[in-house]
Amino acid sequence: MKLTDSEIIGNIKKGDNESFRIIAEEFKDKAFSLILRILKNKEEAEDCLQESFLKLYRSITGGKFEERSKLSTYFYTIVYNTAVDSYKRLKSRRFSIVSIDVDGSNFEDGDDLLKKYYESNIEKREFDDKYDFSTESRISESEIKKIISDYINSIPEQYSVILNLFYINDLSHEEIAEILKLPLGTIKNRIFRAKSKLKEIILKKFSEEEILQYV
Repeated sequence: MKLTDSEIIGNIKKGDNESFRIIAEEFKDKAFSLILRILKNKEEAEDCLQESFLKLYRSITGGKFEERSKLSTYFYTIVYNTAVDSYKRLKSRRFSIVSIDVDGSNFEDGDDLLKKYYESNIEKREFDDKYDFSTESRISESEIKKIISDYINSIPEQYSVILNLFYINDLSHEEIAEILKLPLGTIKNRIFRAKSKLKEIILKKFSEEEILQYV
């Protein structure tokens, strides 16, 4: 039977390192994905991940985590803040997600949410060949995940980090707003815009009925 957050935290406080190893295994891949989205360097991301887990361990054993939010939300807050601090230190500049406010005047149809997808990671011709799936066969989850991953990799940070938290880290709009310290309306707006563009891409290959569960 899976332990609750409170039970896991209690065990860790008692010195049960196996319980911490279990949550580390559960969170590491999704946390690494978020960090890599920010730092864009594997070695730097690995160092940041280790630092994030160390901060989480010290926070739990030191009694700083008061369980006002879910353990996952608390940890991804640590991960995000640690990654942004690393970005500022390594790149000597601010991370743009906090400073850039996106509205309808500067992001419309044909904007960077699609343009860079075709021009950077995979060009449109390559996309058409690479994802030439048969519409007669049932869509697979791996196909959708690959398209989503390529798309998230190509869009601006103010969208990509939020979509990573939403799709990869499985967080709610409210949890993302709490972590990023952005208004809930901004989070919802950016997810809506990015999902609309993503839907356009996927609809090139699959029927709307097939993708409803994914987008």
